Amino acid sequence: MSYLFAAIALAALGYLIFVFIHLGFPGRLALLASWDDRIDTVLEAAARRHGERELIELAQPLAWTGRQAWSAGQLLETVNALSACWLGQGVVPGDRVAIYKANDFDYFLFSAAAIRVGAIAVPMNANVAPDIAGLYMERMGVSLLLTDCAAWARLQPFAPATLRQTVLADSPAMQAGERAHGLAALLRQPQAPAPLRPRGAADPLYIVHTSGTTGMPKGVILKSEGVAQSLRSIVLFNLVSPRDSASFALPLNHQVSQLYLHGSLLMGVRCIINGDLSAPALLRQLEQKRPTVFFGFPITYTRLMIAGAQGHTLDSVRIWGTTADASHEVQQRAFLPKGSFFRRLGLPVDGSLFIDGLGSSEVGIAALLRIATPWTRRFDRRVGRKTPLGPQIKVADSEGLPVAKGRPGLLMIKGKSMFGGYWNAHDVLYASSRDGWWFTGDVVREDADGEMIHLDREVDVIHTRSGPVYTLPLEEIILKRAGVLDVTVFGVRPQAGAPELSAAVVALRADAAPIAPDALLRELNGQLEPEQRLSHLWITAWEDFPIGATGKTLKRRLRERYNALLQPETITASPACTTTAPAESRPC
Repeated sequence: MSYLFAAIALAALGYLIFVFIHLGFPGRLALLASWDDRIDTVLEAAARRHGERELIELAQPLAWTGRQAWSAGQLLETVNALSACWLGQGVVPGDRVAIYKANDFDYFLFSAAAIRVGAIAVPMNANVAPDIAGLYMERMGVSLLLTDCAAWARLQPFAPATLRQTVLADSPAMQAGERAHGLAALLRQPQAPAPLRPRGAADPLYIVHTSGTTGMPKGVILKSEGVAQSLRSIVLFNLVSPRDSASFALPLNHQVSQLYLHGSLLMGVRCIINGDLSAPALLRQLEQKRPTVFFGFPITYTRLMIAGAQGHTLDSVRIWGTTADASHEVQQRAFLPKGSFFRRLGLPVDGSLFIDGLGSSEVGIAALLRIATPWTRRFDRRVGRKTPLGPQIKVADSEGLPVAKGRPGLLMIKGKSMFGGYWNAHDVLYASSRDGWWFTGDVVREDADGEMIHLDREVDVIHTRSGPVYTLPLEEIILKRAGVLDVTVFGVRPQAGAPELSAAVVALRADAAPIAPDALLRELNGQLEPEQRLSHLWITAWEDFPIGATGKTLKRRLRERYNALLQPETITASPACTTTAPAESRPC
C-alpha cells in the first residue's frame, strides 16, 4: 500500500511540475530576477531574450510602412529611425509628444521613440472630441504632434499654441508649410542617429488621459519606476509563456495597452495587434488565427456577444482578459465555458479562465484582481483581492480612516506603481490624497471571505431620501433578466435640488421579446429590495448609450439627458419619452 501512495504522490508531483512549466512560471520568474527595471531599453532586453522570433503581427497594415510583422530587433530598428525623426523635428528632453490618430500599433512605436530621446509620450484616444483634445494638449504643453490626415483636419482649428511641429502618419509627401510633415518622407531623408537618453526611476515617461467620465480628461503622469513595478506585476500573475499567442483588442493609446505590449515583448508572447476593433473581424480572427489569449475592455465583450460569439466554438482560447472597469457576470459566464485552458493541461474538461482587473491609469496596474473559472459560482460584482506586486489597498472613510470589514467605504491605494500626479493639476491630486494614499473614486465593500465587492463609482452613487443606493449591484441583477443586453442605473431628480430617485436605461437584445418600459419596470421592481426599486425606466437602442472615448458609459450624460426630461422647468421633450412609452421609443 505504501508503494501505491508513493506512486500517487510522485504522479501528483510530476503533474504539478508539468503545470508549473506549462504555465510559464520558470521563464517569468527568471525574467523577474534578471530584469533591470529599464522601460526605455525593453526592446534591447526583448531582442537579447528572444532573438529573431516574430513577436508582433498586425491585423491591419500601417499607413507608413509595409511591414506587418516584427521581431524585437526589427522593432528596435524601427523605433530608432522614428527617434531620429523626432529629434530632427526639434524634440528635446522633457518635451511632450502627443499621438492623436486612428487606433494602430504605431501608438506604441511613436511613444517608445519619444521616450528614447528623453521626451514624454502623450498618447490620446482619437475619439476625444477635437475641441477637448486641443484644450488638453494646451494644458500638457505639447510641442510635437503625431497624427493622421483625418484627425489633423478635425483638430487643426483647435490646435494648441504650444504646438511647433506636426507629423502626419498617412501622408507620403511633405505637406504645404514648414510645420507639417509626412512621416514616410521624413523617414526617407537622412537623419542624424538619435542617442538613447537613459531614464531614471523618477523620470516621467508618459502622460495618459483619464476617461473623462466626470468632465475634462486629466493628464496622468506615469514615472519609470511606476511603469516598471506594474510590468513586474503582470509578468507575475499572467499565466502565459512563449508558447502563447495573444489577440490585443484594445485602444492602443491606453496605458494598459502600452504596459502589456512591453510585458509581452519581455515574456516573448506573440501578439496579434488589432487596430480595427469591430466584433465580426475579431471573431473571424479568433477562429482563423486561433490565439490562446484574448485581451479587450468590457465593452468589447459586449460587442462580441452582439455579434454572436455564443455561436462560435472559440476553443483555442485559454484565457480571456480584461481590465479598467470590472466586467459583468453575464459577460464572464458567456465566455468561461469556451476555450481550452484545462485541456492544454491534460484534463478532459472544456473551459477557460477569465482574468478581470479593476484599475485605472492612476493605479498603474489593476488594484484588484479576480480569476474566474467555469466552476465559479459567486459573482455579485466581486472584483477579487489585492493584485500580486500591485499597490497596497484599504477601504476607508472620506478622511482616509479604515472602515469596519463588511461596511461600504472608499478604495484607497498606495505604492510604487501609483501615478506621479496630474500634469498642471496638483490641486486635484492633493484633494484626493491622504498621507500618500490616493482615493480611486470606487466604493467597495470587503466580504467575509476577503474578496472586494465593487458597489459604485463615488460620483455615481444615488443619494435618495432614505440613503445611498449603489448602482453596480443593481445593474448585475437587471442584466440577468432574459433579453437584456446592457443597462445603466443612475440617479435623476424630478425637481431641481430634490433627493435623487433611481432610474435605468435598458438596451434589449435583437432577439428579445418586445416589452413596454412600464411593464419591464414593474417586473424588475418585483425582484428588487424596496430600497433598490426603480422610479423610472427607459428602453433605448444600445447605440444611443453615451459611450466615452475609452468605452465607458457616461452616466453624467444620462443624468443630464433625463433630468432635462423630468424637470418641468427644463422639459422640451415630447410625451413619447416617458416610462410608459412603447418599447421602440427612444429618449429625445
